[in-house]
Amino acid sequence: MIRRLQIKNFMSLKDVSVDLGPLNVFVGPNASGKSAIFKGLVTLAKLVNGVPVRGAKGEFNIEAGVTLDDMVWGGNSGLPITFRVWFDEDGQDPGYTLELGKGAEGWSVTREEIRSGATLIEVDSDHGFEHPTERGNARRHVAPLRATLSYLVHPFVNDSKSRPFIEPIIQLAKRFGQAYRYRPSASDIASFVMRPAEPGRAFYVAENGHGVASELQDLQGSKREVFDAIEKAICTLFPHIRAIGFRSDYRGVRLMFQTDRSEDLVPAPQESDGVLLATFLFWRLYTSGPSLKVCLEEPENGLHPFLLADRFQALKKFARREEGLPGIQLLVATHSPEFMRAVRAHPTALWKELRLVSFTAQQGTSVRSLQHFRDATTLIEDYLNEVNRVWDPVVRAWT
Repeated sequence: MIRRLQIKNFMSLKDVSVDLGPLNVFVGPNASGKSAIFKGLVTLAKLVNGVPVRGAKGEFNIEAGVTLDDMVWGGNSGLPITFRVWFDEDGQDPGYTLELGKGAEGWSVTREEIRSGATLIEVDSDHGFEHPTERGNARRHVAPLRATLSYLVHPFVNDSKSRPFIEPIIQLAKRFGQAYRYRPSASDIASFVMRPAEPGRAFYVAENGHGVASELQDLQGSKREVFDAIEKAICTLFPHIRAIGFRSDYRGVRLMFQTDRSEDLVPAPQESDGVLLATFLFWRLYTSGPSLKVCLEEPENGLHPFLLADRFQALKKFARREEGLPGIQLLVATHSPEFMRAVRAHPTALWKELRLVSFTAQQGTSVRSLQHFRDATTLIEDYLNEVNRVWDPVVRAWT
């Protein structure tokens, strides 16, 4: 698990340090930087797991049509983007440091440090990393690099002479794991999932939830106990649901539901948004593992306010690995007044998980953890007052 994350010069994150636990609930107004933290973590995960920084034209695509030039603080590509990560077992020094800078050739890795016990691998303008190969010629890596070490040493993972030297780099990627950011949409979850045109190509669940129908159908046949757990969770939360079903043909698959309101299976587009969003959420939670970092945007969407407390208690249960459930590190962003009111009723339940996010033009995004459960009550009152201050003139204008 990541214990602490520091990001500099990325989007609205001029210089932000965030202490992280199993479950982290980020609360703040729109455009305060909650999504920037999530995108920073996902970008770092891509780089740690071997996605190149620099393409053929010097670009690195964070997502379709978005490059690092679009993400650097203030649009100033002369600034370096820096990530530092402290894992559970790390002491004062970070277990991983990555610095990206832009030169004539585009964005590059200008500094990378990996600490593993007493081993330190350091690459910058003054230090290089070298490892032997079975062919007898040593490989030396010196910054600026076109990719992280994880990408550059990957061709040598089966090289018997290289492996002992590059093992800390390989283990770093395993220790960090994968990170995904999701903003699930009921309409995308409900939509028909086309089979990949290329033979052997796997389905992919997008950040909006599209593709989850195929994943669930695969679980039904390959890991029935996991599918049954997801189905049970949905049926418990929504008593009118009897079972999860599918309608498939040679083109693809669509999610269906058996309910107590119809003799026939009900297509997903005819079910409520709450059922669809909950189906996606439980799929993600029950198929996670301890090295997975999941960033969820507004998981309260589609739920009646009375169910919000139960939703976040479920997230907490998974994050804490209760009842033998698969462990997961969760980062959740919300600005729901209804959720905050639910927390206000039980401030001791989630105060350790709350992170207050704010933004100023000079300092950018800042994140503050609460020091005592009494702070949660004050935070919630201030937050609700701010929501009322911002929206009251808008409501008055409408009416």
